[in-house]
Amino acid sequence: MTDVSCADELEQFKTQINLCAYAASRGFQPVPNQSSRRSIVLRNPSGDKLIVSRGPNGHWRYFNVHESRDRGTIVDFIQFRERLSLGLVRRELRQWLGNAPNLAQPFSHTFPELRSQAHDLAQVLLAWEHALPIGRVNNYLQVERKIPPAIVGDARFRGQLRIGERRNVLFAHRQYDDLCGFEVKNRGFTGFAPGGVKGLFSSLPTPNDRELVICETAIDALSYAALHGVHRKRFLSTAGKLSPLQKQLLQAVVLEMPSGSQIILAMDHDAGGEQLIAAITQTLSGVDLGDKAFASHVPDQADCDWNDVLRWSLRTSVPGPTVG
Repeated sequence: MTDVSCADELEQFKTQINLCAYAASRGFQPVPNQSSRRSIVLRNPSGDKLIVSRGPNGHWRYFNVHESRDRGTIVDFIQFRERLSLGLVRRELRQWLGNAPNLAQPFSHTFPELRSQAHDLAQVLLAWEHALPIGRVNNYLQVERKIPPAIVGDARFRGQLRIGERRNVLFAHRQYDDLCGFEVKNRGFTGFAPGGVKGLFSSLPTPNDRELVICETAIDALSYAALHGVHRKRFLSTAGKLSPLQKQLLQAVVLEMPSGSQIILAMDHDAGGEQLIAAITQTLSGVDLGDKAFASHVPDQADCDWNDVLRWSLRTSVPGPTVG
């Protein structure tokens, strides 16, 4: 076999063999409530937890949450466990190309053909899995941003905030229900997940939600919740300017809101906020809002955002924000 054909065969192994199916033949079982349309979670009896996705090049890729060295393609999966030469790996995988009619270890699960991602979903998922639960008390949020512990710990935001490297606060961004990135915030620092893509930061929806509050950042959303309460409200943030994907996601969320709901654009009182209000208004103009009301709400003071308002209210001894 020539070098070119060897390389072609390796590419076939990495792109054409469903890594989830192969892992299932080695004792891994799917975890449906942790899997999504873009990634699948697998466990084995030894406690290994794998997250499988497909990269921009179509390769099936995985990483082991509990072992940083155990990651890569199906070739890496075999070599990490079996310590086989590349030639023996090829021999093992050839039977899996096509319909794999001669498999000795059948398995009971049918796994989807995950779509290739334009971004590095595996890197995003790995960072999120290694991040820590935030808890109710966080120095950056409470001391720097003055977000009350009752808001950080509210059930609406459960699972949407974590603590990453250097004690950064991470705010989950999702495409529908799938994690696709996260905002990264700390004192004097704002960033976004390497390899990720902006979706929407969101509180968890409840059947009783009647207000959809759309903010520029996750900090603004938490601040607005502290100032104006969380009762019957769902909070979103876009992390700045809208992408084409975010426009689709916003339209879908608005359509999900119950009849009679109010859509509130709670943006900064500045030129950027005005531009975002205009962009969202145009995006939603193509959606049949029915009897849903549509309004904007910006801080009274120019060049302020909702976190500015929250911190100012505490400095001037205005009665504390309500939570209910």
